[in-house]
Amino acid sequence: TSFHSEFEPGVVATLRASRALEGIDGDVFGVHRLDKQTSGILILAKSKDAASALSKAFEERKIVKYYVGVSAKKPKKKMGTVEGDMTRSRNKAWMLTRATTKASTVTKFVSFGAQGANGAPRRMFIFKPLTGKTHQLRVAAKSLGAALLGDDIYSSGGAASELEAPRRLYLHAAAIRIPSLYDGFDAIQVICDPSDDGDEWDAIAFRAHFPPSLAREFGEWFSDSPLLRSVLVDDS
Repeated sequence: TSFHSEFEPGVVATLRASRALEGIDGDVFGVHRLDKQTSGILILAKSKDAASALSKAFEERKIVKYYVGVSAKKPKKKMGTVEGDMTRSRNKAWMLTRATTKASTVTKFVSFGAQGANGAPRRMFIFKPLTGKTHQLRVAAKSLGAALLGDDIYSSGGAASELEAPRRLYLHAAAIRIPSLYDGFDAIQVICDPSDDGDEWDAIAFRAHFPPSLAREFGEWFSDSPLLRSVLVDDS
């Protein structure tokens, strides 16, 4: 289902209709959307004040997001930062350039070995995007020479070239950290395990980095990995 309504009701319209049927008062407002084909965590607000506060927090990078992805190929480097401007290419694709401006995309990442369907060797990514551009993470993976499984735009030759073409894009919004934004708005942390949605996900590898208990840890995350490290409130 798309975030916005196109050929069928999108997530926001569907939720509004469901709440109306259940007799729940109040509207919902989309705050954080996902690109088409990307699964995982969405954020919707139940008031305009909350929506405004969340949008501002995203702009100020107070909200931390983590995505996971799977590739059949090893990236050019195991970890690091992918940064640059994105320009339109062809076939609905975007292309990363070396130029950097205020509009540049910035993605921190680490990768590690994982197992896919039938024990096939895979590479799992954890992405920590500092910006939120369309196709940003897919373009980052492509630039590393390791396009994500099921990516029908950025895989060389299309999805059919990746062994048995996966039925989905293996990119998932896995975790999010939202600080307390005002009185009455408590800090929120969510971890969404993708392991049951597609047989290329390595559940053991995912849970090694995102154990369920991590959602209850409101201190520092990934203290041993500067690229992934985050705190809910950065006083530096």
